[in-house]
Amino acid sequence: MELREEVLNDLKYSQEHLACECYMSKEDSVWGNIAAEPGEYVIREPLKRNALVFIMSGTMEVSTAGTVCRKVGGGSMFLLSAGDHFHGRAIEKANLMYCAFNNDLSLCNRFSIEHLKDYRHISSQGASQGDFILPIHRFIFKELCLIQDIMNSGLACSHFQHLKKDLIFIELRGFYEKEELARLFAPILGNTDDFKDRVLHAYPHVKTAKELTDMLNMSQTAFNRKFRDVFGVSVRQWLISKKKEKLIRDILMSDMTMAELSEKYDFSDNYISTFCRKHFGMPPTELRMQYKR
Repeated sequence: MELREEVLNDLKYSQEHLACECYMSKEDSVWGNIAAEPGEYVIREPLKRNALVFIMSGTMEVSTAGTVCRKVGGGSMFLLSAGDHFHGRAIEKANLMYCAFNNDLSLCNRFSIEHLKDYRHISSQGASQGDFILPIHRFIFKELCLIQDIMNSGLACSHFQHLKKDLIFIELRGFYEKEELARLFAPILGNTDDFKDRVLHAYPHVKTAKELTDMLNMSQTAFNRKFRDVFGVSVRQWLISKKKEKLIRDILMSDMTMAELSEKYDFSDNYISTFCRKHFGMPPTELRMQYKR
């Protein structure tokens, strides 16, 4: 403990570091740290980049593209892909770290993330996209603690952050099975950045698959084929998942009435209850009551 406190006060020439053009703003930072008190919300929507999220300590109740109100304890990690909405609430005091990255990242110089596509079919049986949680390997946990301490000291240099990102991904390659990594990174495998960026830019302005296809100026057949190749699911399934993300946020974190929610999400009378039972396992009123306990 004494050593960690010493490190946190050991940065030399801090003003020179802060004045350097290689220093990164919080918005552009590769690494981030979030502390949440019990009952505090952590909301990120939508994400501009992919992010590995590490729960360093405490317990969070997490809602993402693939899961709703799932309790995730310290020592766990999961993936959020660009465009996802993340809503979390600390059940007990929690400490999170995240590492933001793009799809062109390698696990090492001989194995890129895209190579995991070859293992996706082996690992995907019975798995929902975006809901896979892995324990943080003890070596990676130690590395994360060191990164956290150094970042907290004020050393936010872009070179440091990118080097540590590369190191963590090399360690992922070294200490996990390829099938585990294929499940972890499943939501982003096969993505073509330009097409995905266009979809993510367009989808908030549409309600149907046809409207999305028209906005991208593609034939329905070509769009459907490209979409499934990039996102791994059909357009309809993906749009439903996005509706789920936004709806659960409004149910749990707003005071909107059921009538207001139905109007916002174009549900007919009472269909919001049917939708929630099907996708969340209970009607919206019960979801709201359970979350506020």
